[in-house]
Amino acid sequence: MKMNIAAMLEYQASDQIIYKAEQAFANSPENRRYAAVQNKIAEIRQAVIKMDKDAVDARREIEKREAQCAEITSELTAGLDFGDEDDLTAVKKHEDVLQEYESTVDRIEKDVNKFLRRLEEIEREVKQASQQLKKCTIDFEQSKAELAKKRTEMQNQLKDEVLKRREIQQKLNREELDLYKKVRKENIRLPILVEYSDGLCRGCGMHVENDLHGKLKESGDIAECPNCRRILYLK
Repeated sequence: MKMNIAAMLEYQASDQIIYKAEQAFANSPENRRYAAVQNKIAEIRQAVIKMDKDAVDARREIEKREAQCAEITSELTAGLDFGDEDDLTAVKKHEDVLQEYESTVDRIEKDVNKFLRRLEEIEREVKQASQQLKKCTIDFEQSKAELAKKRTEMQNQLKDEVLKRREIQQKLNREELDLYKKVRKENIRLPILVEYSDGLCRGCGMHVENDLHGKLKESGDIAECPNCRRILYLK
């Protein structure tokens, strides 16, 4: 395949200027702050969701313990009738049943108190998270405005260059432009259109003459570097 190398190099030079500015914007303090605040808000919201689940689980455990307490109370009432046995035996059985009942109730009360304390902790955590979320929301709006200002500055700075690239693009046919954009989307480091000379790819520096099998013979010929996948051209 042959290509309008001069126009492609001109297009690439303009594209590199725009790309460099876009990368500077992406790595700017404004963009990093905006992303950090977004992540913090998402983190807080996920934490609140977990707190809500923990609260539901704690209430469920309390209800379960209360049901257990009601059940053993009912069993205690039924178990106090010992029929015609002599008084001493009846008293002993009464004492055993009451002792077991008190022990079980004490254990249940401890469990209930544990879950009640957990609910109090969750309530404090939710309140703290709400305060953090309120602050982060303010920070988010501020960082959003700062980022919008930064984006406008970048767009104004690139306005002429974007128009220039658009004009250069008119010199390229669809096949040439599609090939450039295809390689560009593969996140290959710019420049992606590089000279082939002395058997070397001037992009990655690898000797690729044997791999090309004579594909580059005349000026304007292009081929893909088998190592870095850049577009090689022959002057």
